[in-house]
Amino acid sequence: MLCKKIGCRVGGFLCAATWDHRLPPVIDPAQGSIAMGSLRYSDLIEAFVTAELISIREERGWSRTRLGGAIGKHANTIRGWEIGDRLPDKANVALICRILQVEPARGAFLEHVIEQLNEGPDLISDLDKRNLFIVESAERRYGEIIKWDPLQLPGLCQTESYHMKELADPFEGPATKIKHWLRKERRQIDFFRRSDLPRTRFLLPVDEVMGSKCLTGSERQAQLNRLLEIDSLSNCDVYVVERPYLAIHAFDIFRPDERPGAGPDFVFVETIDQSRHIVEPEKIALYDRFSSVMLDGASRIGRFLDG
Repeated sequence: MLCKKIGCRVGGFLCAATWDHRLPPVIDPAQGSIAMGSLRYSDLIEAFVTAELISIREERGWSRTRLGGAIGKHANTIRGWEIGDRLPDKANVALICRILQVEPARGAFLEHVIEQLNEGPDLISDLDKRNLFIVESAERRYGEIIKWDPLQLPGLCQTESYHMKELADPFEGPATKIKHWLRKERRQIDFFRRSDLPRTRFLLPVDEVMGSKCLTGSERQAQLNRLLEIDSLSNCDVYVVERPYLAIHAFDIFRPDERPGAGPDFVFVETIDQSRHIVEPEKIALYDRFSSVMLDGASRIGRFLDG
């Protein structure tokens, strides 16, 4: 059963009725460098590459020496790739991914990024290939995160029932939906099992906290319990944002907070037709100001449910 319209995520931040004098002028994502096909963020992308090389090796429990032996390289070469002294070429990345049995889509994206980095200092953003792998890597490495989505609960907070019933996609069959849930579940496990759980603030739209029209009573209660459980974790705060929503498209703010392996500050922004990563300090500051105003008017989930 399809319960949500998917055509609501559009460009732009504010409607005129929601303007707040504390906020900067509206930026239209269709204008300026935010949405251009070529963005200069090689520091972010190189940090993603090194973090991924470490992660895919450690997930298999391999040492640098073992991996080096398997691909005919010295352990010092593997170390150099992982700390960013130099970049491996696409052929070596493909070999590593094959030997370590990396998920094909994840490996293909890493190869795509390496290929573009080796072509020049600018990463040419191919929006057809861009996906959430950079976000997932940041969730494993960064020290401070803010998540907001006006149309749904953040993926890290969802139950299986919410994912299967509440997220409508007319192009997605049951098998694909299950596949996407299994990937999301692994992402949740990776995040919440971190020994250094980052300072994370989840901003939830009130409609999704109180709506859930497709869920049964027990499924809705399970989802609320999930939100309360996350809010009880050290470093995790769950907030409910009332209407009108200042930001009408989804964004995640990532800050390294001196965590090893994390790259520079960035914002991942998602609209209905595209996604992009923002690294310019002045634009990150814009999202900081929006999230700050939203947090000022939000309620912690427990207090909100107690009414």
